[in-house]
Amino acid sequence: MSEFFSRLIGILMLRDGPQDLPADTRALTLALTCYVAITALSLSLSNSEGGPANPIAALALATLLPMILARIVLGLRGRPARWGQTVTALFGSSALISLLSLPLGASAGSEPGPFLVVASLVLFFWSFAVDAHIWRHALDTSFAAGLAVAVVLFAIAMYLITSIAGPF
Repeated sequence: MSEFFSRLIGILMLRDGPQDLPADTRALTLALTCYVAITALSLSLSNSEGGPANPIAALALATLLPMILARIVLGLRGRPARWGQTVTALFGSSALISLLSLPLGASAGSEPGPFLVVASLVLFFWSFAVDAHIWRHALDTSFAAGLAVAVVLFAIAMYLITSIAGPF
């Protein structure tokens, strides 16, 4: 298990790619479980401060949409066999970044200070860099193309989640 988390940290540091993760359901289940637990905790903290109207729907969509969208993108590119490792990397890295951002969200009051704003923005943009890195490896493309995929998929997911579960 420590090897799995060290690989995820390698992905966060842009050293390793999704191909370096185990290609088994156990790794996917562990990444998905961590993601769901941390996202649920984050939603429960934000719900007390005006989070989504339907946090259960938001959590379900935040879990299902990346799996569906990854299947579509990898299928269109002719690499459906990479789905397991790709979503494992996406969920695992997102869980770790969300874990890092939990103290920022918990300390956010009515008027966030400049450190809180800058730290939140750094984590937000770093998550795009990590997702771009994952998509670059999964699709055998450039970092810029991976970033474009990450941004488009984020926009689609946010649109669908806020349309169904309510605004954040």
